[in-house]
Amino acid sequence: MKTDAPDTLRTTVEARLSQQLAARLHLAEQQITPEQAERLKALRLMALHQARTTMAQTAVQQGHTLTLTGPFQWKAWLFRTSAVLPLLVLVAGLLALQDYQQEKFIRVTADIDTALLLGELPPAAYADPGFARFLKQER
Repeated sequence: MKTDAPDTLRTTVEARLSQQLAARLHLAEQQITPEQAERLKALRLMALHQARTTMAQTAVQQGHTLTLTGPFQWKAWLFRTSAVLPLLVLVAGLLALQDYQQEKFIRVTADIDTALLLGELPPAAYADPGFARFLKQER
């Protein structure tokens, strides 16, 4: 359900509630005995120690997951190979395309040379500047 209350009213209510909560916590803090304060301090230190060890264990677990190490070393090699494989396929494809283009150019050039050599033109016609334009128009 969507409320139509403005955000300024919400922030005002939240601020007032947080001030009241802080005031009550401050009053409760004044009534704590020294023994309770020591117990709270010990509990706080235990919680911090437990949080640090949990964070360290999580970091170690995440480290193993991210680096793919552990008892299955072949997974790391498989991962590296699969990362390089698309690059190798791309390079092979580009080389094959270049080879195809060169073969096509050679075939077209050979067809033009064959047509010129089999034609009935005098040798002086090859030196004529208009002859090159004539060849380009014929294609």
